[in-house]
Amino acid sequence: MLQTIVSGLESGSWFALLGLAIVVVMKAADVPNFAMAEMGLVATYVGISLAAAGLPFWITVLATLVVGIALGVLIDAALMRRLSKYGHFPLLLMTIGLSLALNAVVGLIWGHDPRSFPAPWSGVSVSVGGGVSIGVSQIVSIVVGLVGAVAITMFFRSSTGAQMRAVAENRATARLIGVNAGRLSAIAWGIGGLIAAVTVMLQAQSSLVSTITPTSLIIYGFVAATMGGFTSLIGTFVGGLILGVIQQFVGAYLSTAAQFSVALLVVFLVLVLRPDGFTKGVRLRDV
Repeated sequence: MLQTIVSGLESGSWFALLGLAIVVVMKAADVPNFAMAEMGLVATYVGISLAAAGLPFWITVLATLVVGIALGVLIDAALMRRLSKYGHFPLLLMTIGLSLALNAVVGLIWGHDPRSFPAPWSGVSVSVGGGVSIGVSQIVSIVVGLVGAVAITMFFRSSTGAQMRAVAENRATARLIGVNAGRLSAIAWGIGGLIAAVTVMLQAQSSLVSTITPTSLIIYGFVAATMGGFTSLIGTFVGGLILGVIQQFVGAYLSTAAQFSVALLVVFLVLVLRPDGFTKGVRLRDV
């Protein structure tokens, strides 16, 4: 059971991180980004290629993060800001189109075969007694997810984070009081790209990733964001962890075929019982 819980927390940290990336962009641009997982996949594949070329591990990690940030800023400046004046629906369609385009680019450049991101701790495990071993990659994913959630929460407590939420709530009013909406949008998309790169990179260090990976990852990320009402960082992170644990227990004791159905069931229950998220009333004050 302990191994199942740890595995659930590991995958839950991936869901939580991607959900946080979605929420960050929602707070600044007020648009759900369906291309978030593909952004992370592109950055991760760049890192995998650099690792295959013989570059040191930490250099490839840094390059992966930089590509994630740059891709997010580029998408915002070249596409999203140009379409923002036309309303939310064109922005939504653009993110869907981006997800398909980026996935096709990955398949065209790197192919569709599953790949991994080699790390110094890949395949290393720690024995906790009772015949149970926990992989170091699992520990890294959980710790990075927790650190990331704390860092993002602290960021939105800053003046820049408060300005982002103000822009998302009323862009015109925010501009009237001197808020640079374009700069904040670029920061939000850059942060979103960074988190997406971390998410897929962590998954690639523990398992294989391919062009199929974003399909399920983005859905689980949106489920986590839904559990936080698309506004609560705490709710999104905790929701992702809970979803991961539930999914692992269903796969271990029922059937792996039922894991995806669990995510849809969770969305249904959240929308019916608490459409504003399970942490309504304890999220950060909007400004």
